[in-house]
Amino acid sequence: MAVEATAFNSSDAGARSGLALSQVNLRDALAVWRRNLEVHLKLWKMHMVAPVIEPVFTVFAFGWGVGALIVGRVAGVPYLSFVGAGVLAFTVLSRALFETTYGSYFRMVYQSTYDAILATPVNAESLAFAEVLWAVTKAFIDAIVILVVLVVFGAATSAYALLSPLPLVAGSVFIAALSLGITAKVHDIDSFNLYMAVFFCAIWLCGAWFPLDVLPPALRVVAWILPLTSAVDLVRACITGRFFLRHAYESLYLLAMAAIFVEWSMRSLRRRMVA
Repeated sequence: MAVEATAFNSSDAGARSGLALSQVNLRDALAVWRRNLEVHLKLWKMHMVAPVIEPVFTVFAFGWGVGALIVGRVAGVPYLSFVGAGVLAFTVLSRALFETTYGSYFRMVYQSTYDAILATPVNAESLAFAEVLWAVTKAFIDAIVILVVLVVFGAATSAYALLSPLPLVAGSVFIAALSLGITAKVHDIDSFNLYMAVFFCAIWLCGAWFPLDVLPPALRVVAWILPLTSAVDLVRACITGRFFLRHAYESLYLLAMAAIFVEWSMRSLRRRMVA
Protein backbone atom coordinates (compact mmCIF):
# COMPACT_ATOMS: atom_id res chain seq x y z
CA MET A 1 0.00 0.00 0.00
CA ALA A 2 2.86 2.40 0.81
CA VAL A 3 4.44 1.68 -2.59
CA GLU A 4 1.09 2.31 -4.32
CA ALA A 5 0.60 5.56 -2.42
CA THR A 6 4.09 6.70 -3.32
CA ALA A 7 3.51 5.86 -6.96
CA PHE A 8 0.20 7.73 -6.94
CA ASN A 9 1.75 10.81 -5.35
CA SER A 10 4.61 10.75 -7.84
CA SER A 11 2.27 10.51 -10.81
CA ASP A 12 0.09 13.27 -9.37
CA ALA A 13 3.13 15.49 -8.85
CA GLY A 14 4.20 14.75 -12.42
CA ALA A 15 0.80 15.79 -13.70
CA ARG A 16 0.97 19.02 -11.67
CA SER A 17 4.41 19.87 -13.04
CA GLY A 18 2.92 20.56 -16.48
CA LEU A 19 0.66 23.43 -17.44
CA ALA A 20 -1.99 24.14 -14.83
CA LEU A 21 -4.43 24.85 -17.65
CA SER A 22 -4.20 21.22 -18.72
CA GLN A 23 -5.62 20.20 -15.32
CA VAL A 24 -8.88 22.12 -15.85
CA ASN A 25 -12.01 20.02 -16.05
CA LEU A 26 -14.45 22.09 -18.10
CA ARG A 27 -17.50 20.29 -16.68
CA ASP A 28 -16.41 21.06 -13.11
CA ALA A 29 -15.52 24.65 -14.01
CA LEU A 30 -18.94 25.19 -15.59
CA ALA A 31 -20.60 23.76 -12.49
CA VAL A 32 -18.81 26.35 -10.33
CA TRP A 33 -19.69 29.05 -12.87
CA ARG A 34 -23.37 28.05 -12.69
CA ARG A 35 -23.21 28.26 -8.91
CA ASN A 36 -21.99 31.87 -9.17
CA LEU A 37 -24.67 32.61 -11.76
CA GLU A 38 -27.44 31.34 -9.49
CA VAL A 39 -26.22 33.60 -6.70
CA HIS A 40 -26.00 36.54 -9.12
CA LEU A 41 -29.56 36.05 -10.37
CA LYS A 42 -30.85 36.56 -6.84
CA LEU A 43 -29.08 39.92 -6.60
CA TRP A 44 -28.89 41.09 -10.21
CA LYS A 45 -30.97 44.24 -9.72
CA MET A 46 -28.52 45.71 -7.23
CA HIS A 47 -25.56 44.51 -9.30
CA MET A 48 -26.81 46.42 -12.36
CA VAL A 49 -27.08 49.79 -10.61
CA ALA A 50 -23.38 50.69 -10.91
CA PRO A 51 -22.84 49.79 -14.60
CA VAL A 52 -25.89 51.86 -15.59
CA ILE A 53 -25.52 54.94 -13.39
CA GLU A 54 -21.74 55.40 -13.23
CA PRO A 55 -21.12 55.61 -17.02
CA VAL A 56 -23.95 58.13 -17.43
CA PHE A 57 -22.47 60.54 -14.90
CA THR A 58 -18.92 59.91 -16.12
CA VAL A 59 -19.95 60.78 -19.67
CA PHE A 60 -21.67 63.90 -18.33
CA ALA A 61 -18.55 64.91 -16.39
CA PHE A 62 -15.86 64.12 -18.95
CA GLY A 63 -17.69 64.09 -22.27
CA TRP A 64 -19.86 67.17 -21.82
CA GLY A 65 -18.21 68.90 -18.86
CA VAL A 66 -14.51 68.66 -19.75
CA GLY A 67 -15.41 68.19 -23.42
CA ALA A 68 -17.02 71.63 -23.51
CA LEU A 69 -13.61 73.12 -22.74
CA ILE A 70 -11.92 71.25 -25.60
CA VAL A 71 -12.61 72.96 -28.91
CA GLY A 72 -10.66 70.69 -31.25
CA ARG A 73 -10.53 66.94 -31.70
CA VAL A 74 -8.43 64.65 -29.53
CA ALA A 75 -6.28 62.08 -31.33
CA GLY A 76 -8.35 62.73 -34.44
CA VAL A 77 -11.74 62.01 -32.87
CA PRO A 78 -14.30 64.03 -30.86
CA TYR A 79 -13.44 64.09 -27.17
CA LEU A 80 -16.80 62.53 -26.31
CA SER A 81 -15.88 59.47 -28.39
CA PHE A 82 -12.32 59.49 -27.07
CA VAL A 83 -13.33 59.52 -23.43
CA GLY A 84 -16.31 57.23 -24.06
CA ALA A 85 -13.90 54.44 -24.92
CA GLY A 86 -12.04 55.16 -21.69
CA VAL A 87 -15.25 55.04 -19.67
CA LEU A 88 -16.18 51.71 -21.25
CA ALA A 89 -12.77 50.12 -20.70
CA PHE A 90 -12.28 51.48 -17.19
CA THR A 91 -15.69 50.38 -15.91
CA VAL A 92 -15.55 46.91 -17.45
CA LEU A 93 -12.00 46.16 -16.34
CA SER A 94 -12.80 47.42 -12.85
CA ARG A 95 -15.72 45.01 -12.65
CA ALA A 96 -13.45 42.07 -13.46
CA LEU A 97 -10.89 43.29 -10.93
CA PHE A 98 -13.34 43.70 -8.05
CA GLU A 99 -14.94 40.32 -8.73
CA THR A 100 -11.65 38.44 -8.31
CA THR A 101 -10.33 40.54 -5.44
CA TYR A 102 -12.98 41.30 -2.83
CA GLY A 103 -15.52 38.89 -4.33
CA SER A 104 -13.11 35.97 -4.49
CA TYR A 105 -11.56 36.82 -1.12
CA PHE A 106 -14.96 36.73 0.58
CA ARG A 107 -15.77 33.37 -1.02
CA MET A 108 -12.36 32.00 -0.07
CA VAL A 109 -11.97 33.31 3.49
CA TYR A 110 -15.21 34.52 5.06
CA GLN A 111 -17.75 32.22 3.39
CA SER A 112 -15.42 29.18 3.03
CA THR A 113 -17.02 28.56 -0.39
CA TYR A 114 -13.70 27.46 -1.85
CA ASP A 115 -13.21 24.88 0.90
CA ALA A 116 -16.65 23.46 0.24
CA ILE A 117 -16.04 23.29 -3.52
CA LEU A 118 -12.62 21.67 -3.12
CA ALA A 119 -14.16 19.04 -0.83
CA THR A 120 -15.88 17.77 -3.99
CA PRO A 121 -14.02 16.28 -6.98
CA VAL A 122 -13.43 19.84 -8.31
CA ASN A 123 -9.71 20.63 -8.35
CA ALA A 124 -8.06 23.99 -7.67
CA GLU A 125 -7.32 24.64 -11.34
CA SER A 126 -10.96 24.19 -12.35
CA LEU A 127 -12.03 26.45 -9.49
CA ALA A 128 -9.59 29.18 -10.55
CA PHE A 129 -10.68 28.87 -14.17
CA ALA A 130 -14.32 29.18 -13.13
CA GLU A 131 -13.61 32.27 -11.03
CA VAL A 132 -11.87 34.00 -13.95
CA LEU A 133 -14.67 32.92 -16.30
CA TRP A 134 -17.29 34.32 -13.96
CA ALA A 135 -15.47 37.64 -13.61
CA VAL A 136 -15.24 37.90 -17.41
CA THR A 137 -18.95 37.07 -17.69
CA LYS A 138 -19.91 39.93 -15.37
CA ALA A 139 -17.52 42.25 -17.19
CA PHE A 140 -19.06 41.28 -20.55
CA ILE A 141 -22.57 42.04 -19.25
CA ASP A 142 -21.36 45.46 -18.11
CA ALA A 143 -19.73 46.04 -21.50
CA ILE A 144 -23.04 45.51 -23.30
CA VAL A 145 -24.94 47.80 -20.92
CA ILE A 146 -22.35 50.59 -21.09
CA LEU A 147 -22.05 50.29 -24.87
CA VAL A 148 -25.77 51.00 -25.13
CA VAL A 149 -25.28 54.08 -22.94
CA LEU A 150 -22.48 55.31 -25.22
CA VAL A 151 -24.62 54.80 -28.31
CA VAL A 152 -27.45 56.78 -26.73
CA PHE A 153 -25.07 59.65 -25.90
CA GLY A 154 -23.53 59.60 -29.36
CA ALA A 155 -20.08 58.56 -28.17
CA ALA A 156 -19.97 55.39 -30.29
CA THR A 157 -19.65 56.68 -33.85
CA SER A 158 -18.82 53.52 -35.77
CA ALA A 159 -20.60 50.27 -36.57
CA TYR A 160 -17.42 48.54 -35.39
CA ALA A 161 -18.43 49.56 -31.87
CA LEU A 162 -20.29 46.25 -31.75
CA LEU A 163 -16.85 44.59 -31.65
CA SER A 164 -15.64 46.58 -28.64
CA PRO A 165 -16.58 43.86 -26.10
CA LEU A 166 -14.01 41.53 -27.72
CA PRO A 167 -10.84 43.33 -26.58
CA LEU A 168 -12.57 43.92 -23.26
CA VAL A 169 -13.02 40.17 -22.85
CA ALA A 170 -9.28 39.67 -23.38
CA GLY A 171 -8.49 42.56 -21.04
CA SER A 172 -10.89 41.20 -18.45
CA VAL A 173 -9.26 37.77 -18.59
CA PHE A 174 -5.90 39.43 -17.95
CA ILE A 175 -7.01 41.63 -15.04
CA ALA A 176 -9.23 38.93 -13.51
CA ALA A 177 -6.42 36.36 -13.61
CA LEU A 178 -3.88 38.84 -12.24
CA SER A 179 -6.28 39.83 -9.45
CA LEU A 180 -7.07 36.23 -8.55
CA GLY A 181 -3.36 35.47 -8.32
CA ILE A 182 -2.94 38.46 -6.01
CA THR A 183 -5.96 37.37 -3.95
CA ALA A 184 -4.46 33.92 -3.50
CA LYS A 185 -1.45 35.55 -1.82
CA VAL A 186 -3.38 38.03 0.33
CA HIS A 187 -4.00 37.06 3.99
CA ASP A 188 -5.42 40.37 5.16
CA ILE A 189 -8.22 42.12 3.26
CA ASP A 190 -6.65 45.51 3.96
CA SER A 191 -3.69 44.45 1.81
CA PHE A 192 -5.88 45.05 -1.23
CA ASN A 193 -5.44 48.78 -0.64
CA LEU A 194 -1.95 48.63 -2.14
CA TYR A 195 -3.11 46.66 -5.19
CA MET A 196 -6.04 49.01 -5.75
CA ALA A 197 -3.73 52.02 -5.54
CA VAL A 198 -1.45 50.51 -8.19
CA PHE A 199 -4.40 49.67 -10.45
CA PHE A 200 -6.02 53.10 -10.32
CA CYS A 201 -2.66 54.80 -10.85
CA ALA A 202 -2.11 52.57 -13.88
CA ILE A 203 -5.52 53.51 -15.28
CA TRP A 204 -4.42 57.15 -15.39
CA LEU A 205 -1.41 56.15 -17.49
CA CYS A 206 -3.13 53.85 -19.98
CA GLY A 207 -4.73 56.51 -22.19
CA ALA A 208 -8.30 56.24 -20.95
CA TRP A 209 -8.75 59.98 -20.33
CA PHE A 210 -6.08 61.66 -22.44
CA PRO A 211 -3.75 60.69 -25.34
CA LEU A 212 -0.47 59.03 -24.46
CA ASP A 213 1.36 61.51 -26.69
CA VAL A 214 1.17 64.15 -23.95
CA LEU A 215 3.17 61.97 -21.54
CA PRO A 216 6.95 62.20 -21.20
CA PRO A 217 8.77 59.54 -23.29
CA ALA A 218 9.71 57.45 -20.23
CA LEU A 219 6.10 57.30 -19.02
CA ARG A 220 4.90 56.43 -22.53
CA VAL A 221 7.14 53.36 -22.45
CA VAL A 222 5.71 52.36 -19.08
CA ALA A 223 2.18 52.94 -20.36
CA TRP A 224 2.63 50.71 -23.40
CA ILE A 225 4.06 47.92 -21.24
CA LEU A 226 0.77 47.85 -19.32
CA PRO A 227 -1.68 45.45 -21.03
CA LEU A 228 -4.48 47.80 -19.91
CA THR A 229 -3.22 50.34 -22.45
CA SER A 230 -3.67 47.86 -25.28
CA ALA A 231 -7.20 47.07 -24.10
CA VAL A 232 -8.16 50.76 -24.00
CA ASP A 233 -6.60 51.49 -27.40
CA LEU A 234 -8.36 48.53 -29.04
CA VAL A 235 -11.71 49.57 -27.57
CA ARG A 236 -11.19 53.11 -28.86
CA ALA A 237 -10.39 51.75 -32.32
CA CYS A 238 -13.70 49.85 -32.32
CA ILE A 239 -15.68 52.81 -30.98
CA THR A 240 -14.34 55.18 -33.64
CA GLY A 241 -13.66 52.76 -36.49
CA ARG A 242 -10.02 53.91 -36.76
CA PHE A 243 -7.76 50.84 -37.02
CA PHE A 244 -3.98 50.80 -37.47
CA LEU A 245 -1.30 48.14 -37.77
CA ARG A 246 -0.35 48.54 -34.12
CA HIS A 247 -3.71 47.16 -33.10
CA ALA A 248 -2.75 43.72 -34.44
CA TYR A 249 0.34 43.70 -32.21
CA GLU A 250 -1.68 44.97 -29.27
CA SER A 251 -4.17 42.14 -29.71
CA LEU A 252 -1.42 39.51 -29.67
CA TYR A 253 0.24 41.11 -26.65
CA LEU A 254 -3.02 41.28 -24.72
CA LEU A 255 -3.87 37.64 -25.48
CA ALA A 256 -0.38 36.50 -24.49
CA MET A 257 -0.47 38.37 -21.18
CA ALA A 258 -3.95 37.01 -20.47
CA ALA A 259 -2.76 33.42 -21.03
CA ILE A 260 0.34 33.91 -18.87
CA PHE A 261 -1.60 35.29 -15.92
CA VAL A 262 -4.37 32.68 -16.17
CA GLU A 263 -1.68 30.04 -15.73
CA TRP A 264 -0.17 31.97 -12.82
CA SER A 265 -3.52 32.43 -11.09
CA MET A 266 -4.23 28.70 -11.21
CA ARG A 267 -0.86 27.82 -9.72
CA SER A 268 -1.26 30.51 -7.06
CA LEU A 269 -4.71 29.32 -5.98
CA ARG A 270 -3.51 25.72 -5.75
CA ARG A 271 -0.63 26.74 -3.51
CA ARG A 272 -3.02 28.72 -1.29
CA MET A 273 -5.82 26.14 -1.01
CA VAL A 274 -4.12 22.76 -1.41
CA ALA A 275 -0.37 22.89 -0.79
